[in-house]
Amino acid sequence: MSYTRVMVFENSIPYAKGMSIFRKQAQPGLNAMKKAGVLKGYSLIQTGEYNGLLITEFDTKAKMNKFVKALSAVRQDVSDAAGQQAWIYSGQVKASG
Repeated sequence: MSYTRVMVFENSIPYAKGMSIFRKQAQPGLNAMKKAGVLKGYSLIQTGEYNGLLITEFDTKAKMNKFVKALSAVRQDVSDAAGQQAWIYSGQVKASG
């Protein structure tokens, strides 16, 4: 069983400009967490001109909590730079069938 965390965000700037901020400030931390084995994987999806989803997946809830604590300051910096509002949902993912 794995854990998924979805961040729904809406920026005051266009998505492309938000991506440049993401690449500079957030992506290095995500890649480091993935390399360290804390983060299983992540996807960034554009859902509109000013909004999108960041989906992160973890093996255990403990790893998800470690990730949240480690990157909370980075998330706040990105949110401030992009004029971003964000909503975060997390929970278990179970295989079916």
